[in-house]
Amino acid sequence: MIRLIVLFVLFFIGQLKAFGQEKVTLTKIQMKQDIVGLVEKIKYTHPNPYYYRSQNDWKKYLDSVQNNLPETLSEFDFWRKIDQILIFINDAHTRSYPTKFYNEYVKNDGLFFPFSIENRDGNYFVNKNYSKEVIDPDEKIIAINGIPIREIIAKLKLHSSKELDYLDEKYVTSSFSYYLWRAYDLKSPYKIDLSNENNRNRTVEINGLLSKDFPKENEDEKEEICTFSIVKDSIALLAIKDFDSEKRSYFKKFYRKSFRKINKLKIKNIIIDVRNHDGGDSRYGEDFAKYFADKPFRISSKTIWKVTPEFKKGFTQMYIPKVLRWAKFLYGINKHTKAIWNTKDNELAVVNNKLIKPKRSALKYKKYIYVLTDNYTFSAGSMFAGMVKDYQLGTIIGQPTGNLSSFYADPFMWYQLPNSKITFQVSTSLEVRPNGILDTESILPDIYINDKEDALEKTFELIQTKNHLPK
Repeated sequence: MIRLIVLFVLFFIGQLKAFGQEKVTLTKIQMKQDIVGLVEKIKYTHPNPYYYRSQNDWKKYLDSVQNNLPETLSEFDFWRKIDQILIFINDAHTRSYPTKFYNEYVKNDGLFFPFSIENRDGNYFVNKNYSKEVIDPDEKIIAINGIPIREIIAKLKLHSSKELDYLDEKYVTSSFSYYLWRAYDLKSPYKIDLSNENNRNRTVEINGLLSKDFPKENEDEKEEICTFSIVKDSIALLAIKDFDSEKRSYFKKFYRKSFRKINKLKIKNIIIDVRNHDGGDSRYGEDFAKYFADKPFRISSKTIWKVTPEFKKGFTQMYIPKVLRWAKFLYGINKHTKAIWNTKDNELAVVNNKLIKPKRSALKYKKYIYVLTDNYTFSAGSMFAGMVKDYQLGTIIGQPTGNLSSFYADPFMWYQLPNSKITFQVSTSLEVRPNGILDTESILPDIYINDKEDALEKTFELIQTKNHLPK
């Protein structure tokens, strides 16, 4: 009997502990301490935290957030506050992730809104419908659970980390289910107020879906990071998903093998698909351009680093092998390491990037380069498109990229807030586009293709029209 009582007590304590983990709350004092700590780390690490927002705007915003904090908040609700503060900076690489909360929600069979939506001339309509409910594609969404749709969209944008409003709009509508979960605690079933073209209103009630019930493309196939194919008999198509998932040697091998075949067959038309490119190491893009550029190039005109002692140590560990860190003369081999090592703590290191010469094989005969971009071409992918555009190495086809042409990047430094244990990363560099211009636009295509068109098919048509194909 005593054994049963002991087991029951241990079980009960365990349940309380588990329950406590789910229901942890933070006091107003704890939240204010974490917000102060967050701001201190950003100011300490970031090359220019006031680039997009003035110091005065920063202060007003933070005062407003802190003055409107409730007495307590759950971990996730406080994370939402931290997320909005980071996004207010308007730096796409200084950010936090709700991975912990998302995984818990999915594990506990949490339901998600079953639509993606689209903006048509200021009104919102169902784009992809994953539910069994039939919704007329011309029925406007007026409200969800009584909240006006425009109010919802405005709140979702506060959780989208893109630097430009139209990119925020694109992300929150195409990933509406995810952003709705990220910003709201709306419960299934969802009541959706709709209006048709004759202004007839109706309300439908729709159940949410489990994460696993949303369709997944190529679920059973391992998606290759780099693919090469010859299409239309004489066009080379190279698709690259990122500059990050594999070692640099993997990408170099892919470039070498692909262009060996291209040059052997003397293929003139080359399509490079960096749509949905998730970024990574910009050097991989420079390695790529050596094989097709017809003039010297560089992926950025200069890089500006914020050199804190912690960053200096971390950067050295990344680029100098452990067994060689005693040899300080090696720090001068890499131009970035040299500049960083020779910069005083808490100051800026400026690296002026030199032009890179293409390989001789790239100059053997004229090649026509077409680069496909979209709003999801991000970070180092966007830099690659900027290099092609600024040095006129090819034609950009598609949509504007998902980053400003010059942007803050390299979020090497991670921090954890003391009370909430929320982690976040901070940008440590500014990458200036190849032409040296600091502007507030992303890389714009030479030929714009809207969402409803296939950029690849349009490129095939363009190649045919320009008579680059052999007759």
